[in-house]
Amino acid sequence: MQVTITENEKKNAIELLFGENLPKEFSTFLLELGFREVLKKKNTWYADAHPAYKSFATSLGDAFSRGDDWKTVSMYPSFQPSLENIDKSKFSFVTISYRGKEKAEKNEYVLFDPYKKVAMQIATQYAITKYGDDLQNVEVSPRNYKRKARIIYDKGQIINRFKVDEKTEIENEPAKEVENDLPIDYSKTENEETLEEDATENEPGYRTDKERKISTREILNEVLSKLVILEDTLEGEDETIIATTILDLEDAKEQSSDLRFKNELLKALQNFKDWIFDLTFSTRTMALMEINRLNQSLELPLFHLKEAIPKTLSLSKDIFNRDHIVPNVLVPTKAGEPFQSGGLNLSDANFMRMKFKRLYNITDETIEQASGLDLFRLSQMAHPNDYGISVNRSTVLREWESRGREAFEEIGYPTDLDYPYVNVHTGYKSVSTLASQIGAYDDRHQWWSAVEHSRPIADLAKGIMIMDSLLMELVEKKLELVNPNTNKPRTDKQSKEAFNDIEWEISRLERSKLVIQDYMNKDLEVEESLPEPKPKKEKKQEPNDYLDKVIAIMHTTFAKAERLSKKKIEKLREETNAPTMGALWEAVELSWLLWYKMLYREPIPFETRLKKMVLFWNKVQPTYAYSDSSKELYKQYSTPCPIGAIVAQYTGMDEAEFIFEPSAGNGLLLVGANPRITHVNEIDKSRKQSLEHQGFGRITSDNAAQPFPEMMHKVHDVVVTNPPFASWDDSKFDKERIIQKYFNKHRGLANHIRLEHLMAGLALYTMKDDGKAAIIIMGHVYFGDDGLFAKYRPFFNWLYRHYKVDDVINMNSYKLYNKQGAVTKTMLILIGGRKTKPSGVAPNKSEQPHLEDMVETFEDLWKQTRSHIKPNIDTIIKQLKTARTK
Repeated sequence: MQVTITENEKKNAIELLFGENLPKEFSTFLLELGFREVLKKKNTWYADAHPAYKSFATSLGDAFSRGDDWKTVSMYPSFQPSLENIDKSKFSFVTISYRGKEKAEKNEYVLFDPYKKVAMQIATQYAITKYGDDLQNVEVSPRNYKRKARIIYDKGQIINRFKVDEKTEIENEPAKEVENDLPIDYSKTENEETLEEDATENEPGYRTDKERKISTREILNEVLSKLVILEDTLEGEDETIIATTILDLEDAKEQSSDLRFKNELLKALQNFKDWIFDLTFSTRTMALMEINRLNQSLELPLFHLKEAIPKTLSLSKDIFNRDHIVPNVLVPTKAGEPFQSGGLNLSDANFMRMKFKRLYNITDETIEQASGLDLFRLSQMAHPNDYGISVNRSTVLREWESRGREAFEEIGYPTDLDYPYVNVHTGYKSVSTLASQIGAYDDRHQWWSAVEHSRPIADLAKGIMIMDSLLMELVEKKLELVNPNTNKPRTDKQSKEAFNDIEWEISRLERSKLVIQDYMNKDLEVEESLPEPKPKKEKKQEPNDYLDKVIAIMHTTFAKAERLSKKKIEKLREETNAPTMGALWEAVELSWLLWYKMLYREPIPFETRLKKMVLFWNKVQPTYAYSDSSKELYKQYSTPCPIGAIVAQYTGMDEAEFIFEPSAGNGLLLVGANPRITHVNEIDKSRKQSLEHQGFGRITSDNAAQPFPEMMHKVHDVVVTNPPFASWDDSKFDKERIIQKYFNKHRGLANHIRLEHLMAGLALYTMKDDGKAAIIIMGHVYFGDDGLFAKYRPFFNWLYRHYKVDDVINMNSYKLYNKQGAVTKTMLILIGGRKTKPSGVAPNKSEQPHLEDMVETFEDLWKQTRSHIKPNIDTIIKQLKTARTK
């Protein structure tokens, strides 16, 4: 391959003209490195005339002239390692995370190139070579963390250069001078270009941005230039904030799409807004003069120089404590970092002396006059004396014991002794009541213990979700240590120890979760100053009491083979004290679901069980005759239980280890599921009571139209779902983003996909490669004149390409769904696993003409579904033994 290298002085860029079309791998590499293709010139690529790009271009030309491959070309940082170049912001701070022996670990380096894409490429190649399969993440922060960079430099943790074909230790190798045929101007980087302005603010001819008629992108370039100059004059926290803001703004600058440019810019401005009042007044003034130019250009409100008085004493925050994050906790609004997160180091002393001068005025004699906020700050230090503050630890502890409750109220912390507090050192594994934290029942009242080691949970419901997520991770790890043949822990010593450790962690989490649940379920107590009305004592009842009554009454009628009318059912509300008519009907639906479950568990052949279910459907089950705004909002149409039973047989729920239903409703699609190993998700929290009554192992209320956590990827043996029927109304940008990651970048899909298709795809993302799934969505399959799928072809092409689709069965919903309040066309999709290699598209009419057929009865649905059920090895052996006996 040949390449011609030229420098375009007018555009301050270098151009690479290749003699032939580039391989895809090479063109992708150039894009990641920061080169762009010239659309009007074939095989021509360009980049800024940055030193690293010039050296790369020269090395590339030399390699091609020798007949070498482009992969052998060396990448070099632009500048020599030195403290002077750190001071001049000619560096990037690199953090590499990797898998250690017991937990994730990280190392920090300094790399002497301020251009993010260049630094990222060099750092990534270095990290891959050094850490191999243990590598988890590489972060590059150009011109950021100067103080830490100097420390790292002194330790010799420098990525000097990376040669692509090198496999040896390189981080401390001496840097060599880069020789180039192209002239390199080291006097300026990409953010130090000379800006042409009509006049400066101090000149008589100064004009506003609006008068100059310049674009937001042009304003951003000027703002970046001014902020870089400002950053060079700063130290400490001011330097860090401005450097981080520059980094965020540069991310926006790199976006070619106007929409993404605006989104990234808005994100950068919001981040800066959160930090404004952590800046000193002079730095804040200088920074706002520039940042507010961007706000004006985007027609946004200007950021104020003076801080508004906080509306609340405490706020919700995710805090970082040593090597882990503790999410969703309350911190005093005005405490500031590092006090909000705790865990101060002696290295923070100089910073504290500069920013929190008032703490240094407090002494043992004057501590009684200290505010609750200052007491909180003092308690984040093991010994205030070590930080140069004239206060002994014992004095701080006595002050807390003297006025702890009062100080808690000052900082906005809950003082209810049953309120849940989370330990910042161990996270949600250790949640206990405030009373337990401070020793209230032992009359110790050590309020200081709670502020030193704990934070109150901010959103209790979110806290439960966090703990559920942690529990699911542990359950997954536990299942890996179980022998699939015996369903008992593996017998080797290492597995036994690991199994016992996980059991212990699970029990800790469940005890902690109980603390939150107990507080949430705590009966409201009437204040002592108010007389308690006697009638209220008599009316006190358990919240699930009406549920049990409805189920008992309905099962009595089912046993008599009686079908209750709508009028008779709604009369039950008064008899059972159901809180609303909607709650009554949800309880009635639960009652017949439990009846179907009883039929499903009978020890007789499935065909016989199905006959009983169909008879119950036709003769006894009432018609669901209630609708409210919630059902209309979520387009909820529950699945007929006979279909749920058929799905259970197809997916092998009886033998599954982990089942998932992301839009569970009341759980009617889970007739055959073991609740203890089933994760149900339902956004409508009014149905949570029904799910809890059935004893499901994990219940969440996430939005199933959003991607699930990455840890749920490929973990479920069985996935079943009957998602809401609706259009997908997200923005084009959000649609494309989700299609790119979760739908394999399938072309054209974003414009031809409904909400139920999206939710089905996101659910399948959680299925194991050899798992099974059943999905019910709206519509019928039929072929057009061309013999191809007439509707939603992109979705089905994607589905058939990536999954083993056993069948798509059109159902006559006027007959099969008529008792669930829906008469929409529906189809059942049966999926037998994920393809190891994507191939094919949806079949045409000549290949599978039966796809246009429609089943009219549950018996026909079972007959067609049964043809796709493959017996397992145990069943085959049993059949062979029976045949021999005969």
